[in-house]
Amino acid sequence: MSDGIDLIIEGRVAHVVLDQQDRRNAFSSRMLAAYEDAIGALERDRTVEVAVLRAEGSSFCAGTDLKELGTFDAEDTLHFQNRTGRVVERWARLEATTVTAYNGPAIGSGAIIGLASDLRLAAESTVFAFPEVSFGIPLTWSGIPILAELLGADRARQMLLLSETIEIDELVRLGLVMKSVPAAELRTETRSLVERILEAPQIGRLMTKRAILAAASAPGFLTGAYEPFLASLSIHARGELGFSPERKKQKPD
Repeated sequence: MSDGIDLIIEGRVAHVVLDQQDRRNAFSSRMLAAYEDAIGALERDRTVEVAVLRAEGSSFCAGTDLKELGTFDAEDTLHFQNRTGRVVERWARLEATTVTAYNGPAIGSGAIIGLASDLRLAAESTVFAFPEVSFGIPLTWSGIPILAELLGADRARQMLLLSETIEIDELVRLGLVMKSVPAAELRTETRSLVERILEAPQIGRLMTKRAILAAASAPGFLTGAYEPFLASLSIHARGELGFSPERKKQKPD
């Protein structure tokens, strides 16, 4: 597989690798299509019991490729945003137990795709940032319902409205990642976690995952279905309202 996504299957374990290092693994439409294809392959392959999401380079994911997004018309934007919400939900609903190994900074939707995993580890260099509101757009990729579910609505609201950057110690304290490890040990720690997961019978893990999704995540994804429309409207309203990066820099009177 190409276009910034590598799918590597080794027995009962699959690795989905973000590898568009010149763009800090930011998602273009072609990379999104490759990610959709990788998830489709995992949905069909019942031999895969654990799926690991990881990245090459110094960054995990810089979110959406804003340079490309800026070339879309309203119809293209809506189509793209609809796909992003669906692809995150598909990853969350995989029958395989999913693991994210954050190797560095994750921006906006780049953090969200990893948060859709069942279990999450991070290198000490990892930070999350959610700058969307400062750009005049909402967080998408089903990010709002996911953060509200993981953190509670009030903490998620604060994080997003203030465009916060969250350092690794706070990520661990909030439970957004299980633990942090030195970057050089991330692969080894991920491998150990996968081995521990595989010690338990698959059926128990699958039934537990389905029950938790039914109890918590399903309503959130339903709410998140409105995101593409809100995002598309805000992205294209910015120009009509005269929004520009220079306006963001101006201090209030």
